Amino acid sequence: MRLLLSTFGDGSGQRVKAGFMPNFLSFERVTAYVVGGATNEDKSVFDVSVPGGLGRVAWGVSCKMTASQPPKNRCWFMELSNSAKKLNDAVAAAGIASWSRDPSGAGPVLVETVGSWHDAERGTYDVDASKYLLLTHCSSWRFFEIACFNVNVLTRVEAADVDWRVEGRRGKASSLAGYIDAERGKHRLWQWYPDSGGQLKLFPPIGWEEWRTGPFELSRPPVKDMKDRVNEYWPGQWPDTE
Repeated sequence: MRLLLSTFGDGSGQRVKAGFMPNFLSFERVTAYVVGGATNEDKSVFDVSVPGGLGRVAWGVSCKMTASQPPKNRCWFMELSNSAKKLNDAVAAAGIASWSRDPSGAGPVLVETVGSWHDAERGTYDVDASKYLLLTHCSSWRFFEIACFNVNVLTRVEAADVDWRVEGRRGKASSLAGYIDAERGKHRLWQWYPDSGGQLKLFPPIGWEEWRTGPFELSRPPVKDMKDRVNEYWPGQWPDTE
């Protein structure tokens, strides 16, 4: 995966201050290539579908890519949804008129809603065998790391046992946060912004992952522009210009 991700440094990746780098779609395609699956490249719950073999249904991979968390936080970060409407509708359908007035009621609804999206795929996917795969990068895009999680990471701590709180500035509610007890005290596991972007975020503590690669750097290929590639693929076909 490291070598395949490195190929996007040839000018085919997204451009950042550090040069050309893989983006989230690059990560999905690399993952599919390595596990022998195919990218869905749509709004599916799973970004990559992997044949199950021996008469079994496929299993899925939900790929996430983000900047790494500060070491002091001792956690990972995944954005699970940015659909404000779907999550607000789910809270309303549960009979909760105001999430900010009933945080302990709204929080579990959010977790159950994401879980329901997975459950809806049963029969098409072996959901219990499916994974979250996370690619992180530091702010300078020098160091990367990959971590894998079971989809049951959502309920490693039952939503009813999470301490749900309304947070905001100057007395105005802006997000719903869910805290759990960790070795170093209270840890914010969940955060939902119902109005600003609609993001539902999960911050699994370090150690919740099934495995992690450890930090690595990408190899640096020569950078080619689009005309270079045309001349490489179709020699002599680029029109001469005076």
